Amino acid sequence: MNANGPVRVAFAGAGKSFGAVRALSDVDLSVRAGECLGLIGHNGAGKSTLMQVLAGTLAADCGQLLIEGRDLREGYSVQVARQHGIRCVFQELSLCPNLNVAENTRLMSPALRGFGWRRRAGALIEAMLEQIFPGHGIEADDIVADLSIGKRQMVEIARAFINVDERLDLIILDEPTSSLDARVA
Repeated sequence: MNANGPVRVAFAGAGKSFGAVRALSDVDLSVRAGECLGLIGHNGAGKSTLMQVLAGTLAADCGQLLIEGRDLREGYSVQVARQHGIRCVFQELSLCPNLNVAENTRLMSPALRGFGWRRRAGALIEAMLEQIFPGHGIEADDIVADLSIGKRQMVEIARAFINVDERLDLIILDEPTSSLDARVA
C-alpha cells in the first residue's frame, strides 16, 4: 500500500437521498493510487450506496465526485466509470445464466472479439480464477446456470480483474464474498 500516491478518486460533500431517506450526507472520501480501503458500518449506513455512486449505477444528489481532480458528477455513469478504470463487483450477481463463463467474460471485455475470442476469454478467466481461487473447479465452458451461487460469485470477482485493452485503476468490492463459504472467502 502506497499512502503517498496521487488521489485517484475523491468525494467532497457527496449526498444521496431516496425520497425522505437520506442515505448519504456530506460524505468526504479520497482514494489514493496503491491504496486498499475498507468501509465498515452497520446495515443501512450507506456503504453500498456510496459504492454504487462511485461505480456509476446511482447518481449523487449533491457534492463533487472528483476523478483525477476533475468533477465528473454531472453525467457520470457506468460507462464513464469504466473509461476511468473503475469497476465494481456487487453482492448481487450480474452474470447471464444462459451463457457460459467465457461468454460472460466477453460481455465485460469488449476488446475480446474476432476469431478465437472464446478461447482467449476462456484462458483469461480460468487463469484469473486460479490466481484468486486456487482449486476452484470452474471451467470456461461451464454454463453459469449450472454453477452454485458461490461459484458464480467467484466468476464475478475474477471477471472484474481481467484487463483487455482497457484501463483498470480501481476495483470496488461491495460485499462480493457474502455468498462464499468462509474457506473460500
